Amino acid sequence: MHEGPRYAVSFAIPLLAALLLTPVAWRVARRLGILDHPADHKFHRNATPYLGGVAVAGALLLVAAVTAGASGQLLTILAGGLVLSVMGLLDDWRTVPLWVKVLVEVAAAVALWIVGVGAGLFGVAPLDLGLTVFWVVAVTNAFNLIDNMDGLLAGVAAISALTFFGVAAHEGDYLVASFALAVAGASVGFLRYNFPPARIFLGDAGSLLLGFLLAAIGLKLDLVGESGLTRTAIPVLIVGAPLFDTALVVVARRLGGRPVYVGGTDHSSHRLAALGLPEKAVAGVTYGFQVLCSVLALWMLRASDLGVLPAVALALGVGLLCLAALLRVGVGRPADAERRVVTVERDADLEERSPAVGSGRR
Repeated sequence: MHEGPRYAVSFAIPLLAALLLTPVAWRVARRLGILDHPADHKFHRNATPYLGGVAVAGALLLVAAVTAGASGQLLTILAGGLVLSVMGLLDDWRTVPLWVKVLVEVAAAVALWIVGVGAGLFGVAPLDLGLTVFWVVAVTNAFNLIDNMDGLLAGVAAISALTFFGVAAHEGDYLVASFALAVAGASVGFLRYNFPPARIFLGDAGSLLLGFLLAAIGLKLDLVGESGLTRTAIPVLIVGAPLFDTALVVVARRLGGRPVYVGGTDHSSHRLAALGLPEKAVAGVTYGFQVLCSVLALWMLRASDLGVLPAVALALGVGLLCLAALLRVGVGRPADAERRVVTVERDADLEERSPAVGSGRR
């Protein structure tokens, strides 16, 4: 198959599958009572069905398995994503201890390393293994953390995956490019139901899955010919928005004397909302931030080493200024009427608007 049709199929099938499976996941979540209930440390105000991640997993993993073909590395990535998705589903239904989550994430990272998907920055096995584990755990949890307001995670994951596609296609790694497009297609399909006002959430089953897959794709990029700075900067920028939000939350909670692992409405999205932005605008700003990071990452593919250094310094400086500015914004649980209200009528609207098999809608 030529690359054009392969790319089209890799994107379109997960997209359509997510569009079809998400309403099914919504019905199952309602029937089983798997709902995300409002709380002081959460932004939403009404119980909302989980299991969106199951729809994304169903749309992505089987299709991506075909895309992976006989590649043991990509099949290992899929297996690790499936394990994390199942663990996330258990956490959505019954709480899983933090240490268990981290242990499973570390094991998944080590599995990637064993099959040859890992960082090669230092050229020293123990150091590169440590960097691989750190990257996988950091990126997986960064995407988990950014899933704190309607549409954020799915939209950012789609942008990041499309950027990874651009880098992989540029480097001639067509298998990784197709895999990245599959992730993008599933994310866009789910975003149809998760964009503000969301009618279903990904839950940990989806956020851990997408975070892990994107972390693994970042490790799989073939940038061996680039300098160490470029090889590091490009994947970091491609997941820049989640990493920035994680850094903001860690700094804010440490300064506030609160445990980092305890949730709260202190993310970048919540601070933007506190400035008066409605949820759709918050999603747009977050998407715009990630797009800027992605454009810079793509530019670095053709930039000289002398050009990359000032660009990285500028990006780091702007990031620190944004972090300092957002830390000055007070946050709290939303109380105004513009915040998302998911009603029974809107839930029913999910079924009415969802594309049915044979309806022709794509």
